Amino acid sequence: MKTIEIKAFRKGMETVIYQLIKKVYDDFVAVDYSDNGNLFFYNWIQPSKIALRQEIQNNLWVAYDEKRMVGMIEIRENKNISLLFVDKEYQGQGIARMLFQVALNISFERDPCLKTYYVHASPFSIPIYEKLGFVAQDEMKIEHGIKYLPMEMQL
Repeated sequence: MKTIEIKAFRKGMETVIYQLIKKVYDDFVAVDYSDNGNLFFYNWIQPSKIALRQEIQNNLWVAYDEKRMVGMIEIRENKNISLLFVDKEYQGQGIARMLFQVALNISFERDPCLKTYYVHASPFSIPIYEKLGFVAQDEMKIEHGIKYLPMEMQL
C-alpha cells in the first residue's frame, strides 16, 4: 500500500475536497438518487458550505498520497458520518478505515463517554460501512431525494 497521510482540514482545501467528493459521487452514488436528490447533495458539498461547516467545528480530515488528496471524512455532532469518500483509484486499500479511525479517535478525545456512531449510508456505501462495523437500524429511507440506510455502530 502507498504511504497515506491523514491531515485535518485547513481553510483553502474546500475546493479540492469538493472536486474529490463530486467525482466519486458522480461515479458511484448519483445513479441511486433522483435529480432533486443530486441537486440537494451538490448544494451540501459546495466549497463555501464545506468551509462554513468547518468554521463552526473542525470535523473534517483528508487523506493524501504525497500531494494528491485521495479521501476525506466529515463528522457532524461528533457522532455522525456526514461524508466519507475515497478516490476510485484508491478504494479497497483501507483508506476509508484509516479516515474513520482518525475521526473516531478525535471524537473520543472530545467525548470520552461516546457510545454510538451513526451514518445514513447510500446504497453504494452499505457494504463499506458494514466492514467498518456498522449495522442497519431500519429499512431504506428517502429524504430530499436522497436514498439512505440508517446504520449505527456501538462503541
